[in-house]
Amino acid sequence: MKIITSAQYHQQHLESRKQYEVVYNTEGYDRIVKYSDRYVTGSYREVELRHGVRLLLYDGTWLKDLSVETLFDSHQWIVARFSLAGSGRILISGNQDKSFQADYLHQPGKNYLFYLSDIKQIDEIAVGTELTILILFNFDFFRSFATGSEVLPESLQALLESDTLPLFHRQVGQITHQMHLALKQILHSPHQGMMKRMYLESKVMELLSWQLTQFVETQQGQYPFTSLKPVDVEKIYQAKEILIQNHIQPPSLIDLAQQVGLHHMKLKLGFREIFSTTAFDCLRDYRLEQAKQFLQEGKMTVEEVVNVVGYSHLGHFRNAFKRKFGITPGACRAGKKIVME
Repeated sequence: MKIITSAQYHQQHLESRKQYEVVYNTEGYDRIVKYSDRYVTGSYREVELRHGVRLLLYDGTWLKDLSVETLFDSHQWIVARFSLAGSGRILISGNQDKSFQADYLHQPGKNYLFYLSDIKQIDEIAVGTELTILILFNFDFFRSFATGSEVLPESLQALLESDTLPLFHRQVGQITHQMHLALKQILHSPHQGMMKRMYLESKVMELLSWQLTQFVETQQGQYPFTSLKPVDVEKIYQAKEILIQNHIQPPSLIDLAQQVGLHHMKLKLGFREIFSTTAFDCLRDYRLEQAKQFLQEGKMTVEEVVNVVGYSHLGHFRNAFKRKFGITPGACRAGKKIVME
């Protein structure tokens, strides 16, 4: 695939731009940008929550495969990335630090932490939907919480003793249930104006605390938030994927445990330990989230959605949907706003 520079991409964006709308100081954000060109249709939102902390939300659909080369100057931003949809490959080479080379994938359902300053970066972008949340925080913000006695991963320890940090990029792990909840609350904040900014800041701090805890524990050879063996953790994640892929006719807990090679009690307890929920509740939440999406699109009736997401009884579906979202399926399809998440 031909690689174009960021300057060339910008020029092609200007030549093929169909939409470019910028709105300042609205919905609790400093800036909201909506755009459309030959490559992508999407938007991003950004807000500086306090000095040294920024939140950015990217939501878009890439219409063509693309490789873009970008040069990044020196800076002091550490980036926490939470990938909810879309994947891509990124190749990194240091400008001053010639020894630093990296080739990695960003995958949905994963979270990352990195410090990449004074580099050349090539983004290989694939056709499809992207939903990414980024938290940028600078060195001073990070050090403001330090007491000097923390056990930190080696890549972050330098900040407690100096003003420099070696380049690094880490896939920290799976986005956990706790992270998913905070991310969902960021995307669907119930507040406006000043209260929304306060709410967003609290959720950003929560996300960072979960991620750094996960980072520390994985660096110490533990799996985050669990005492299970790594091989059993992989089997539990595999069980969750099987459950979701077969959400219309899901296997029983015993059958699911047999498929992944675990005792059913270990699978049951493992689900609670890793995802803070049961296998049944995980399946129910997935079905209801799918149902919400279909209803908001408005292309199917409520009865059709019930069948598509795997519910066998309309009344049970209606009650579960209202408990989770605060409105009936019919009201959701009619465009009423979700009041609970």
